[in-house]
Amino acid sequence: MAEKPPISVHILTFNSAATLRRALTSVRDCAEILLIDGGSTDDTLVIGQEYGARTIEQRSPNEQGKPLGDFAAARNRGLAHTTQPWILVLDSDEVISPALWEEIASIAHQTQPAAYLLPRRYVESDGTVIAHASTYPNEHLYFFHRDAVVQWIKPVHERVELKEGTPVYHLKGASLAPMPTIEEFKTKNLQYIRIEALRSHGCSWGHWLRHRVLHTLRSRLIALVRILWIWLLPHQGKRLPLTHEFLRFWYGWKLVVATCPLSHTEPRP
Repeated sequence: MAEKPPISVHILTFNSAATLRRALTSVRDCAEILLIDGGSTDDTLVIGQEYGARTIEQRSPNEQGKPLGDFAAARNRGLAHTTQPWILVLDSDEVISPALWEEIASIAHQTQPAAYLLPRRYVESDGTVIAHASTYPNEHLYFFHRDAVVQWIKPVHERVELKEGTPVYHLKGASLAPMPTIEEFKTKNLQYIRIEALRSHGCSWGHWLRHRVLHTLRSRLIALVRILWIWLLPHQGKRLPLTHEFLRFWYGWKLVVATCPLSHTEPRP
């Protein structure tokens, strides 16, 4: 039997049984799979055992089973428990494409610490891959050598902090994620908004204007230009529906309002 690539797959789970088996099947040839679990009560852990996955808790036992408020802290637990030099981060509803598997399996036999930006694509229920979206290439530093990173940072929209001088490359193969329904998108992003609102307590008006208002205006303007380019010019392949595109405008507006200093003002008696 061929030796498995020295890759540790890190998956955050919480009652993820409905999608987990497909995700694990796509990475079953990796040397290690870690489920960083939030206290699942469905068959998540049973499915993980079928694939030889190890399970570690996202938080202390008394906090398990509640909505996760610090994604970076949970992922740092994975870093502390990994036994392999290379780490692949995967969501519990994602799969890796054959092209991506070939790339990372080859890279994992290298010893030089590095980090790789991994693109993500949406997939419809019938298997059709969305070829065009304003967020593409939707890259994240989700494949890296353990010695290339310091830690995960930011409680929400978390990212790895790289060691100084770490080379960063781009992968061509993509991870594939199911296109969420409108309700699924809203539910997930409302959780992010609640976390960001709690983090913003005590922030000044200047910080809010710079990091929320101006950043949101800039990002939505860029998104609007990309949407017009995608929809007004001929392209091959499926486009992300406009309803999903404009949900991100809804998210940006909700985030600006929720983090506004006025939203945190205590009412006078």
